[in-house]
Amino acid sequence: MHSNQNNVLSFAPDRNQVNLPPQNIEAEEAILGGIMLDPEAMTRVSDILVSDAFYISAHKDIYQAAARLHATYQPTDLLSVTAWLADHNLLDRIGGRNKLATLVDRTVSAVNIDALANLVMEKYRRRQLIRAGSEVVKLAYQTETELPLVLNLAEAEVFTVTQNQSDECCKVFSAQDMGIELFQKLEMGNMAGDKVGWYDLENITGGIYPSSLVVVAAESHMGKTHFMISYAYEIMTKLGKPVLYVTPEMDKNQLNARMLARITGVDASMIQTNTQCYWEQIAQGIGQMVELPWKVYEHSSPTTTMIASAVRRAIAEFDSSIGAVFIDYLQQIPLESGGNMAFEVGKITRQIRDIAKSHKIPVFLGCQINRGNQTTADKRPNRHLLRNSGEIFEVCDQLIMLYRDAVYTKDPSDRTIELIVEKNRLYGKLGTATMLCDLSTSKFLNLAR
Repeated sequence: MHSNQNNVLSFAPDRNQVNLPPQNIEAEEAILGGIMLDPEAMTRVSDILVSDAFYISAHKDIYQAAARLHATYQPTDLLSVTAWLADHNLLDRIGGRNKLATLVDRTVSAVNIDALANLVMEKYRRRQLIRAGSEVVKLAYQTETELPLVLNLAEAEVFTVTQNQSDECCKVFSAQDMGIELFQKLEMGNMAGDKVGWYDLENITGGIYPSSLVVVAAESHMGKTHFMISYAYEIMTKLGKPVLYVTPEMDKNQLNARMLARITGVDASMIQTNTQCYWEQIAQGIGQMVELPWKVYEHSSPTTTMIASAVRRAIAEFDSSIGAVFIDYLQQIPLESGGNMAFEVGKITRQIRDIAKSHKIPVFLGCQINRGNQTTADKRPNRHLLRNSGEIFEVCDQLIMLYRDAVYTKDPSDRTIELIVEKNRLYGKLGTATMLCDLSTSKFLNLAR
């Protein structure tokens, strides 16, 4: 047996003592012995434990042998594991038959194998954290690399240790398990998207779904920013969920003036120019705004790496998942090279989608479109007008295109806006929802039924 005394803190350490990485050899041995002793043991740990978690390389080989046998519905007893290792020329490498027999002899039962598996995984994650720390040190010495990039890479390195811990095992699900899970989700209503009460739009989109990338596209002055501010407000107030707004174009004070207009109903231009005339409403509105779960990331040209870092920080500071991330807008994100523009825009869109998927949050991405529709009788936009890249359409889960007839007719009394759903991977429906909008207060309303 190996001692685990190296994990005990000492107030007077021996300076010549070598600190081993976190590990628990006894737990590893007990797990392997339990797997070969109890036919059901592998089923209890296979979803918890990965082979890389074993500190001793021989233990890793033995566990992989048992996992392969288990995956093909074969027993994982001593004879079966021995035969598998021998067939794959690994028996001598792990210490021979005597090593396997010793593991079984030392194991009384597999009754605590679940707890032991969690213990081994904990030691493994600590070693991962040490490795990440070493990588951060190396990054810090790369003085030729710009510091903002180094900080973002370092943050991402540490974050990978903590995120998606439950996904470390590659799971293959049976039809029975999936059917039960689907039934439970449907029964509890967990498959439906979150709804804020925009009935006509939600009848088409199905609501707001986690892990989704929704592109909000329009030409200038159609109301992209107003739409996203209003949607953000509804998510915070109707659903009670936090929102992160990434604003490369406007500074945070201009953005917050529009959010304040949405809260108070006071024209955003009046808030900025005639503050004293509306001071009472403004003061009350600011009191409401500071209570909202609202964060803004302001940067004139944020990279996708910087946006990902802002999302991670917002999640940590909110101490909860985020209801949505709004990025206003795609063309303000700098291209990484002087190569093909369509390729680079598509790459950025994929990276933003990865943020949505990895954090399981909806991301709304504003996007400018070309003005090719202005030469046609029907000025309404379509997906072919997405600026620089048709790949945006391929990557996104939903595409919502905005159109206001008033932009062309110059009719100030026309407050209708069309929300044209051109793609809907999440819910399947396509169509146009019509709402009323007041751009002076970034307010969107349902049409009277």
